[in-house]
Amino acid sequence: MTNTRRRLITGFLFLCLCLSFCGLLPLEASAEGEISKVLVTLSKEPVAMDGVYSASVATSTEGCTITSYGWFDSNGSPVDGTFGTGTYQVQITVAASDPYHFADTVEVYLNNTAVNYSSNGSSSLTLYKDYAAQLWAPSITKHPTSENVEEGELASFVAMATYTETYEWTATSPDGKTTCNCNDLPDLFPGVSIGGDGREKMNIRNVPKEMDGWKVRCTFTGPGGSATSNWATVNVKVPATPSPSPSPSPSPSPSPSPSPSPSPTASPNPADDPNHVHTYSGTWSYDDNKHWRECECGSKTDEAEHDMEWTVITEATKETPGTEQGVCKVCGYTTQREAEYKGMSLIVKILLGLVILALILGAAWFVLNAISNNKRRKRRKSSRSSGGYTSRSESSRRSRSYNDYGGHGGNHSGGSHERYEPRHGRHDGSSYDQWDDSRWGDR
Repeated sequence: MTNTRRRLITGFLFLCLCLSFCGLLPLEASAEGEISKVLVTLSKEPVAMDGVYSASVATSTEGCTITSYGWFDSNGSPVDGTFGTGTYQVQITVAASDPYHFADTVEVYLNNTAVNYSSNGSSSLTLYKDYAAQLWAPSITKHPTSENVEEGELASFVAMATYTETYEWTATSPDGKTTCNCNDLPDLFPGVSIGGDGREKMNIRNVPKEMDGWKVRCTFTGPGGSATSNWATVNVKVPATPSPSPSPSPSPSPSPSPSPSPSPTASPNPADDPNHVHTYSGTWSYDDNKHWRECECGSKTDEAEHDMEWTVITEATKETPGTEQGVCKVCGYTTQREAEYKGMSLIVKILLGLVILALILGAAWFVLNAISNNKRRKRRKSSRSSGGYTSRSESSRRSRSYNDYGGHGGNHSGGSHERYEPRHGRHDGSSYDQWDDSRWGDR
């Protein structure tokens, strides 16, 4: 590579480094404090049913601050509360702090888009931009859940969704042939009354046993469309009552024939609708082998075999089988089965063997310890006996030594005749042992 080429490459790299360094400097304000570009950000655009001031504004331009921010409708009137479905204009006032000031040809950007503005002098300007409120479809945050009630009790359901203006609760029969608004249930079931807040909550009072298996759901409607919740089932439990003893009944009297009530109009089957969108229930359906979630049209999803967890209810014995209860971890399906006697488990056998081994070792230790203690006692007794005999021999030896050396006044040179007296006694009739003992005691 020639020197000229090296110089060109070095110069090019130096130029790139200078440009990069300049890019780190703020472009909005010059060294003299003149601001040529203003950058403002709005956290989000208006959405129908959102709060007007749920969005925030800020500026990243050095020397600038936000002094005011507001929304106006198409008539120029200030807007408060929530956005509707119309067009709105945002107006944001930006002020330059001393010693900064805006250039005569300042550029103003809102969310990186150039916008119009009006100048309030060299130190303040107001930018503005029009927005059409966005329309968002309802978003379900809570589906209703099935209710287990006794006959005559209250069944309560709750469903929630965002961006919703109206709520419609619908009921359908177990076979799907009858569908109506929940407010019309009293016409089908006399004695039933409907309560709630007319929106997220719906209550069915005095539920009859004929309503067992009926399903309800809520349809949410907002500026951006609608959404429908899952079905929730009404499970009616009839309380057991003791049957009265039979008594003679009077002969029946003719009763007037009831007037025919209008039969409910059968709703079309959703499966026949080509635009039908499957909405699968949040409640599991099941049989003895499988579970699944089902759409109102009968379509199934998440179909799988039960995942059972078994619990022993009655232990099996050699004479009679036991009982186990199984509960599906997914759908809650419950069943029972017989359990065969399998004898003692391996763990129990191991524990029992350890207990027996411990008892054997304990008994062996006790016997060996008793034998050892018995031998120790015998050795101690023998030792005491040997010690007493030695003491008496030593006493006799000392007595003899004293007599040999002329005890009782004798001496080595001319010892007394007592030195040669027999060991068994003296002339005065006393024992040498007695005399020796007393003499040793005197010394």
